[in-house]
Amino acid sequence: MVNNNCYINLMAKKMFEFTLEMLAGMEAQVPDAYAELIRKTGLRTEELTDWSRKAEHMRIPLDPASGVYEEHDGYFDLPHIDIHSIPVTDFPLYSKWSYDRLYRYDMIKQPDVLMFMFLYNGEFSLEAKRANYEYYEPRCIHESSLSPSIHSILASEIGKEEEAYQFFEFATRLDLDNYNRNTREGLHTTSIAAAWMNIVYGFGGMRSDGERLSFRPTLPQRWTSYSFQVMYEGVLLGVTVNSEHVGFKALQGGTASILVYGQEIKVDAAGTVLPLGEGMLA
Repeated sequence: MVNNNCYINLMAKKMFEFTLEMLAGMEAQVPDAYAELIRKTGLRTEELTDWSRKAEHMRIPLDPASGVYEEHDGYFDLPHIDIHSIPVTDFPLYSKWSYDRLYRYDMIKQPDVLMFMFLYNGEFSLEAKRANYEYYEPRCIHESSLSPSIHSILASEIGKEEEAYQFFEFATRLDLDNYNRNTREGLHTTSIAAAWMNIVYGFGGMRSDGERLSFRPTLPQRWTSYSFQVMYEGVLLGVTVNSEHVGFKALQGGTASILVYGQEIKVDAAGTVLPLGEGMLA
């Protein structure tokens, strides 16, 4: 229904780039296996050239003046609607409004742009994340169950602590409180899983898209502490956060090197305790 959806185009660009990188690495490191792959698939050199060209020239709609990525071609020209003016009885909109009415305005169901900023977090500046969050948050109706959690994670990163917590509550209580008025259709299991992401990627500040696992923990004002575990390079890491300290411990599997507030630390069975980062008590 639209041209050049920003999320789809960026993910297609990443797919081409990743595929080309993996094939180049395979050719250099395991040439026999690469030759067998070419034999089995019939992959041609001109196909690789075509993929590279498509990745290089992929259209990623962006307003350079504001730093806001455009949802799709023509999105910025759509009439604005105040989503808070929509009667609650109209929700869920997908069962009450026709498609031509749904897509008539600059209202979005889910945060496409914020999603790819989360997935490829390290490639975007804090200013870019803030500009896009502040533009798209007032336009999102969260009829996707993944939407509140992604908003919570980005809100936490850009320092909007209260909004981060409110979206966390939205994600965790989506079905309990029937926020979207459609729990009768089934549980939103993605939102339940994303509630875990809220804690780990949001308040815990974990990022897994870089060369090394990193953390920038915060503590919501309503909480006294929280903890979680993640498996990283064969090491089970235990993470604890309270109002004063952040603790990391290798529960099994040896040692692991991670980044905490930008500082490299080695985590072993003895554990490491650091002060909660300056200004990190949300």
